[in-house]
Parts: sequence; C-alpha cells; structure tokens
Amino acid sequence: MSEVKPRYEFVDLAKGICIMLVVYHHIASTWGLETYPLRETISSFRMPLYFFLSGLFFKSYSGFFDFTLRKINKLLIPFVTFYIALSCLLPCVLAQFHLRKMLTLEACFNFFFSKTFPNVPIWFLLSLFWANVIFYGLHLLSKKFAKDNLVLCASSMIIGLAGFFLDEYHIILPMFIATSMTVIPYFCLGHIAYRYTNLLKENRFDKFNLLFAILCFGIAFLLTRTLTQESISYVCNHYVLDFWVVYACGIFGTLSVLFFAKTFKRIPAISYFGRYSIMILLTHGWLQWAVIQLVKNFHLNLPRTAQLAIVFIITMSLYFVLIPLMKKFLPHVTAQKDLFKKKV
Repeated sequence: MSEVKPRYEFVDLAKGICIMLVVYHHIASTWGLETYPLRETISSFRMPLYFFLSGLFFKSYSGFFDFTLRKINKLLIPFVTFYIALSCLLPCVLAQFHLRKMLTLEACFNFFFSKTFPNVPIWFLLSLFWANVIFYGLHLLSKKFAKDNLVLCASSMIIGLAGFFLDEYHIILPMFIATSMTVIPYFCLGHIAYRYTNLLKENRFDKFNLLFAILCFGIAFLLTRTLTQESISYVCNHYVLDFWVVYACGIFGTLSVLFFAKTFKRIPAISYFGRYSIMILLTHGWLQWAVIQLVKNFHLNLPRTAQLAIVFIITMSLYFVLIPLMKKFLPHVTAQKDLFKKKV
C-alpha cells in the first residue's frame, strides 16, 4: 500500500493567505497601482513562505532519480505546459484580435534569461525546482559528515549569500537559478523546523500562537516600514537592503503567517485556495487581466481601491468553478496526478 501523507489544515490556510496576497499584488500591479498598505512588508515574505514550506516537507525518497522525477511531475510539467499555453500561444492569439502586441520569437525564451514574460507568476515553479535540486545536493553532502545538520545549515547559508551577492555584482543566472540560490536558507530552515520543532504538531506553546504571529509580523513591519517600491524582489533577485535584513524579514514574516494560520487552523474558502494554490498560481495572471478589462468597460464611478477589491473578489470567486474543472480535465499538468511514473 502507498504511504498516505498527513494533511495539515493550517498549512493549507497559510498557503491560501499567501496565494491571495500574490493575486492581489498582481492585480494592483496590472492596474498600475505603485503602492498599497503594507506592500513592502508583504513582499518581503510572500515567496520565502513557500520555500520554507517546501523545506518543511522535504523528503529524499528512494534516491536522486526518484526525487527528481517527482519534482518534474509537480513543478516542471506544470511550468512547461502553462508556459507554452499562456506565455507563448495565448498572447499570439490575443494579438490576432488586437488585444495585445504580437509576441516576438525572442520573447518566447525570456524565461531562460530570467526576464519577464506573459504569465510571469509561474517563474516560481522553475525556481522552486532548482531550489529542490540544490538542497538535495547539500543534503547528500552533509550526510558525509558527523555533524551533518551543522554542515547543512552552513552550506545552505553560503549558497544563499552567494545568490544574494550575485545581485550586488549585477550577475544574472539563467532560469532564475540565482533566486533559487538566495532562498536556500529558507528551504533549510523549513527542513530543520520539521526535524527539531513541533511546528506541525499541537504543543503547549500553541496558546501563544496569535501573540507570536503579531510579534513576528511587527518585526517584519519595523524592518520594512521605510522601504520604497521593489526594495525586495525575489523574481528579479534584487534587494536594496543588507542581507541580514532581507532574511530577517523573510523569516519573521513567514513565521507570522504560520502562527496565524495555526491559531485558526482552517477558514473554509481560504484553506481551499491554499490546497489548490498551484492552480491559482498557474492561471491567475491572465484571469485577473480579463476581469480588469471587464470592470474597466463598466466605467464604475468608484475609487480605485474599491474597483481593485471588486476585481479581486471576482477573480478569486471564479476559482470555485475553475479548480474543479482543472482537477477533472487537467490533473497531470496541475500537480494533481503524476505524468511520469517510476518503473518498479
């Protein structure tokens, strides 16, 4: 019988909170809103949370081949499918109806050069794939030493700092590998948290979770309160702060969401979005763009913040229909079922 993995409801809630923050951020950016309350604070930990969670559930499986095959199924297959469909083909179709400029052949390979492209949110899947591969290598390396956890933490920090300082010297690596290096400390911290803490389990400190969440968020806010737009950008691997501030914001912000989620455990709609957050990540770029065009056509005499709220609510509500459809018709390209299986 196959091993059934336990499902932690508060983790789904944490992922749901973050994917909603991601969607709102992209709606605001598409609308041309340069800033909104807590923008820089939230930007400092949106992506670190996902890398932390990946480290939290890291498993070496039966070996590198098995591990890589699983990550190809869960990350590369969705990336490749939706890159071709929504970053290359759809823009060309829309250009035929004069809804956007024709995509050049060169632009179809922008992902390789770590440049922006249509449906850019899926960059995260490619980056997460490399982060998994890098951490697996560090994990194997650490096993050769007596103090393996110390070696793992030290090597992860070295790789992270190397990625961070690539930005200092304006060095861009292909396919978002630089970002994958920068976020390895979050990945490692998640793995260490799984091994040595009761974060996933109920424990006697849970009664303080809401207080911990407020304190952690407060620290992240204090560190980012004076930041300007795009001070921390993981997609571009660009940071205008000292490395310790970037990592402190990422860690404390991540913990604030996790402690908050563990306090409430489950909020039905948000937890549902979190459970299928990869589907939202893959498709929300074009969906929110279409909803924005629709709302603009109504010429609503409302403040921009109110119109943004309307777009956000409509976009997220549509996923109550889209998620079941993707589960039924696109399970192999939305990480619900494996396309490639290991031969026994």
